[in-house]
Amino acid sequence: MLRTITKLFIPALFLGLAGCDYVDDPTPPMTDGGGGEQPTVPRKVLLEDITGHRCNNCPRAARIAQALKDDLYGENLILVGVHAGGFAPPYAPIGDGFYDSDHRTPDGISYQQAFSVSFFPAGLISRRSFASSDIVSEGSWGAAVSEIIGQPSAFDLSIDTIIIEGGSVSATIDLSFVEDVEGDHNLVVYLVEDHVVDWQLDSEATPPDVENYDHRHMLRANLNGTWGQPVVTGSVAAGQTVTVNLPAYALNPAWNTANLYLVAWVYNTTSDEVMQAEERKYQP
Repeated sequence: MLRTITKLFIPALFLGLAGCDYVDDPTPPMTDGGGGEQPTVPRKVLLEDITGHRCNNCPRAARIAQALKDDLYGENLILVGVHAGGFAPPYAPIGDGFYDSDHRTPDGISYQQAFSVSFFPAGLISRRSFASSDIVSEGSWGAAVSEIIGQPSAFDLSIDTIIIEGGSVSATIDLSFVEDVEGDHNLVVYLVEDHVVDWQLDSEATPPDVENYDHRHMLRANLNGTWGQPVVTGSVAAGQTVTVNLPAYALNPAWNTANLYLVAWVYNTTSDEVMQAEERKYQP
């Protein structure tokens, strides 16, 4: 059993939103020294790499994404590999041990179809349009990320409690508002597994069929549905906090719990743009 708790919770006033509690933030916002309030939370960017194990150029894209994180942006860039599309299904004949795995999820397939992703590799950069397109090719990932990463954010998102026991995972998510927010927003929580070793076609490898390829940041499941759950309906005032308690989710025994972590993200349901994201890893 693993328990990781980063802070204590203040008793909350329930306001009728399923699975969520709202409280006023007891900590006053920091000021700019002149009496005016200023946001102090940097915006993190969610890069969803739409990929597949039979996509020969997808490993190059994955390396580009990892370099952006490792060399430039660190914890402010959150990567998730979403296996979906024509290069992702198991490759016949099934049972020969050659591309037999199915790394797709129903939610990942829904995203690929909803955003009409038809070329691979492809990326969604906080699900925000770049150069008039929601789908961004890997050569433009750096430019698309740089436009928004680190900007002041109205959303302060944290994964406060993670519990793994009895073959399931549960979690508590805190979302605080450092500015007034208008419009409906939902919270989505991903379960991600890192370092999944399996087959991958790689045009830059010799031979190109790589049996022990290291798949990074693989989406395994959505813990609260494809499109998440409401955390803002209409508007919310600065200084409030919503707490979301996620019930236990059964883990696949094949997943390596030592490499599992959570990615939480908040998006505007009108524009689909991801306004803030956070990830939290844990140790067994």
